[in-house]
Amino acid sequence: MPDDAPDLTAGVSLSDFTSDGLLAGKVGDADVLLATWTDGLGIPQVSALDAACTHRGAPLANGRRVGDSVVCPFHHACFDLRTGEATHAPAIEPLKKWAVTVDGDRVTVAAEPAPEPGTPLRVDDDRGVSRVVVVGGGAAGFAAVERLRRIGYAGAITVVSAEPGLPLDRTELSKNYLSGGKQAEDLLMEPESWYAEHDVQTRLGTSVASLDVAERVVALADGEELPYDALVLATGSAPVRPNLPGFDRDDVFVLRDKGDADALLAAAQAAEGDVRVVVVGNGFIGLEVAQSLRQREVDVTVVAPGAVPMRNQLGEDLGRVLRDLHEENGTRFVEGRATGWDGSALQLEEGDPVPGDLLVVGVGVEPRTGLAEAAGLEVDDGVLVDATFETAVRGVFAVGDIARFPDPVTGKPTRVEHWAHAQRSGALAAMNLLGAQEPLSEPSFYWTMHYGKSFRLSGHAESLEDARADGSAAEKSLLVTFREDGQVVAAAGIGRDADLLRVEDEELRQAV
Repeated sequence: MPDDAPDLTAGVSLSDFTSDGLLAGKVGDADVLLATWTDGLGIPQVSALDAACTHRGAPLANGRRVGDSVVCPFHHACFDLRTGEATHAPAIEPLKKWAVTVDGDRVTVAAEPAPEPGTPLRVDDDRGVSRVVVVGGGAAGFAAVERLRRIGYAGAITVVSAEPGLPLDRTELSKNYLSGGKQAEDLLMEPESWYAEHDVQTRLGTSVASLDVAERVVALADGEELPYDALVLATGSAPVRPNLPGFDRDDVFVLRDKGDADALLAAAQAAEGDVRVVVVGNGFIGLEVAQSLRQREVDVTVVAPGAVPMRNQLGEDLGRVLRDLHEENGTRFVEGRATGWDGSALQLEEGDPVPGDLLVVGVGVEPRTGLAEAAGLEVDDGVLVDATFETAVRGVFAVGDIARFPDPVTGKPTRVEHWAHAQRSGALAAMNLLGAQEPLSEPSFYWTMHYGKSFRLSGHAESLEDARADGSAAEKSLLVTFREDGQVVAAAGIGRDADLLRVEDEELRQAV
């Protein structure tokens, strides 16, 4: 917040607000955002809330007001201006609110925040749900649990997860944990005490043997049976391990959970001399791993068939900007298809072997749909669900990586493997299993950070044929829109936060 930010307790004029109806100021030492909006009766309103997003602290004054909400400029979290509630991930915590007085053109904010941070979301239980079982301990599963308790659900909740630990912010593994920027204790979505305080039972390190969706029972591998009234399947995805010679060696790594990251770090530290890492795959996991290792001054070579990293997600222009950033920071790129690994080099279909000491494989993931399929749920590149994330079996929901849902922009069945989408789908399922019947209305959103530059993507494009770039790749200020049948279905950018928010609002949301 600039030093000359207005003192909101002394009052400001409505004419001081931006054209988007936002104004940042101070209330004592607190940074506060003023926002104008119109209620359902058409009456203008003014709200005062925390000025920083509760996810990563981004200044909401640089975001965009959409109806009675404000959208964060960094990761597109959304907050209700009426209550301060976080309505769309990746933010979870609400914003504090301050009382506002409007006298003609003059707006004055109270010196102290309101006693309660907003008004909790509420959903009446229209389905008589007294027991919820969540299978999966990732972003989607945790979001379902958190939202259930936040909307006032008082019934039993049990989380079953094959992973040994509590849910983590998995995005931090490749972005900051590998580089040393964050420690293990920084990764937890919530500490163990949160689950006790919110009366959430956990079965960690526990596998599910089968689902009986007719009798509404989850059978665990240890023989225990968990009856449910509503079931949330959030089993996530598993890294693809190509069936190639040597790819099953101990010096070959994937990155999905904290154990994978710890194993890679331990191997790199145990290697004698300067360790060389070869990364197979130039998608976001491969490139984020490459960046983190380069920050530790590890020698890194990225190998992939195509010259442009993340081309299928970001398009040609932004993909080349991304490659330039990595090359400027010492990462080498080799075009080629891997055929095997012997512990000292990666063999290619054509060309010389790529020398290395450790191999990281980042060539995508596969949805874990086995349980759902065995239970008789319809599976086709994911578990088929409607716009509320409910399967064809009443009371059974599938969320996150495994869900194949109608894209809110195009209407086409799609599956998304992004963190924010996983959280949003889990939160929606939580409300809908109680009978809210609220469909997904937000385009998917994804971000990846490389050497201080954030690449952001809204929406989902199946084709890159009609990609239109605006801006300067050299200045790392570029916006790319993707069209299908003349309609904008996705947009990606670097250094163009406001424009990306605008396209998301005016093009993608308007298509919903």
